[in-house]
Amino acid sequence: MHDALIVAIIFGTFGWVVYTIATNIRKAHAARGVANLHSKLLDKCAASQDLVAYLESGSGQKFLDSAGGEAPQAWSRILNAMQAGFVLSLVGAAELIVRNLEHDFDTSDFLLISGAIALAIGIGFLISAVTSFALSRSWGLLTPSRLTK
Repeated sequence: MHDALIVAIIFGTFGWVVYTIATNIRKAHAARGVANLHSKLLDKCAASQDLVAYLESGSGQKFLDSAGGEAPQAWSRILNAMQAGFVLSLVGAAELIVRNLEHDFDTSDFLLISGAIALAIGIGFLISAVTSFALSRSWGLLTPSRLTK
């Protein structure tokens, strides 16, 4: 059982690393595409009066909002931290509960150490999410007007 658990942890970690790298590559590619689009759009404005007229229009306002859109990212980061915190806390708690049912000394020690580490990391993520929420709200990043744009 101990060997199977180690193999599962290794494959799970490898899968998480691949997922994280793929997600970051996808986000970087999308951000690069948006930046290129914005650059080409700004190059089309021949005079500063054209640029001012465009930026004062409705689509120009959307353009400006998309250039600095941090509010949806704040919610996303807070929710991701909460999700990771809950999952890791539950995994850690489950390992500590299973440890009490296990009579093999080596497996029991492994479950105690890994469960305590997972529980501590999960609680850390939850504290991080609460802190991020409080700071984002106090800085005005989570106001309803910024979230609807």
